[in-house]
Amino acid sequence: MGAAGGPVETKTAAGAAVSVVTGVITWVLVTYVPAFAHGLPPSLAAFLPWVVSALLGAASSWAAPHTPRPDAAGGGAGK
Repeated sequence: MGAAGGPVETKTAAGAAVSVVTGVITWVLVTYVPAFAHGLPPSLAAFLPWVVSALLGAASSWAAPHTPRPDAAGGGAGK
């Protein structure tokens, strides 16, 4: 937790949340929905939740705004 009680980094929190949610949704689809459960090869069905959650998690981390840092407003690294 940060000093204000929120997540330390917005980008990290967004990526982790989207990865978990999409991983669970994709796993449920591959496990319980007949079109996915029987329509995909078993190796792809096992691999798909990991790939989808990784790609969407990375995309959401990239798209999320940076956490504002008022203490570092005027300086770069080492200042």
